[in-house]
Amino acid sequence: MSDHIENNESKTMKSAFSSDKASSSGILFDKSEFSIYVNKVTRETYIFHTKPIPKDIARLEYDPGDHSVIVVKKDGTHMDLGAKVEWLVRPYFTAARQVGIVHTKDGEVVDGFMVPITHKPQK
Repeated sequence: MSDHIENNESKTMKSAFSSDKASSSGILFDKSEFSIYVNKVTRETYIFHTKPIPKDIARLEYDPGDHSVIVVKKDGTHMDLGAKVEWLVRPYFTAARQVGIVHTKDGEVVDGFMVPITHKPQK
């Protein structure tokens, strides 16, 4: 019986960081393919990623209720970013008005672009 409880707790802990939202086009990144960086002073926000992607992102939508980020493409399709925003950057991420989507390779910037971000009202 205790194994059952531990398994349920593991699933709950895992869901705090993994993406479990269904979206029309899947997930943009694996958790290992990107990281979120927020400068606390300047409020500059970036998503650094290692997987090349097209520049077809119209905007991001942040849901503070479950800490997920939905990627809205220019053709209207929606994708989950791939992981929830971690608690350390949430206070700063919620203040962002635009996010830099930056492709990196071996720690060097390859390319990047800025997209607006909207924030859903908290329920």
